[in-house]
Amino acid sequence: MDHAIPHKTELAHRLLAGPRQAIPAGLRMLLIMVDGRKPLGELATLARGLGLQPQSAFEQLRGQGLIAWAGEQGQAGRERAQRLVRAKFFALDLAARMLAGRDQGLREGARAVDSESSFAAWLDECAAEITRSADAERAALFRERVLAAAA
Repeated sequence: MDHAIPHKTELAHRLLAGPRQAIPAGLRMLLIMVDGRKPLGELATLARGLGLQPQSAFEQLRGQGLIAWAGEQGQAGRERAQRLVRAKFFALDLAARMLAGRDQGLREGARAVDSESSFAAWLDECAAEITRSADAERAALFRERVLAAAA
């Protein structure tokens, strides 16, 4: 395991771009040193130099989803992509029902959905269209059901 090479996750990059108080200083410094090239053994030595218990520090970083080993992030990415596709099709079906088939524009917009951020923007468009065609309560119900299905 000393030869395993951890790398930062997308969550780690976002966390490091934010406030420094998000995680303890020692863990933050260790996370900064995780570059996807240094083996775990070398990083363990650096962790000790920061006054950390290496095994505990790496378990904590991994448990918070801040580091991963090769292959782990790929699997998580595939699962996230599958969840996004399922949520998109659920939302399309629900929008078609709530709009009584007047959802052609939303169907065309759904083709561009390829990330969580574009899904969120498209979901806003759907809710706005449902509000225009029905009411805000129905749009809120739509959003609630889609987000529950996406979780």
